Amino acid sequence: MFDVGIAVWDAKYTHNFVRPQSAIRELFRNDQITAWAGPNQGSKLIPGSEWRPYQDVTFVTPAFPEYTSGHSGFAYAAATVLEEFFGSEQFLDGVSRGMHDLDGDGERDLIGQHTTSQMEFEDYNGKPITLQWETLWDAAADAGRSRLYGGIHIQDGDLRGREIGSAVGQVVVQDLL
Repeated sequence: MFDVGIAVWDAKYTHNFVRPQSAIRELFRNDQITAWAGPNQGSKLIPGSEWRPYQDVTFVTPAFPEYTSGHSGFAYAAATVLEEFFGSEQFLDGVSRGMHDLDGDGERDLIGQHTTSQMEFEDYNGKPITLQWETLWDAAADAGRSRLYGGIHIQDGDLRGREIGSAVGQVVVQDLL
């Protein structure tokens, strides 16, 4: 993780790309755009200059460059090393349980699965939401993709972060052999 952190942050400060919040507010400052309007408001027509990521209103966009995604790099490095260590990419086997009961069902949660009925910053009264990852790679991809949905990264930052993570993970695996 230390090595991939160095690689990702080196790329961030080499390329110095702008975050989506700054880019969208600048590029569409004089336009009306359909975007998330805030908690419990859904999508509406708003001034581009007021665009914000789908995050808690107290969230502050990270104060360092966008490119590349640290989440993607860390997740792909971890998936690379863990697959080699365990000899399998399987994450959910439907049996193995972790140490926590986050969904409050009285049992420790399955590794590779998370169920909730609560949203962090919007009201929700629907069916429970289950996130489930069959493989380490599914979980790693969603870790990076979550940063797109949260308005933290642009797709290229996610994809290049994945490449950096995989490459660093391969070097670590080779050093261990």
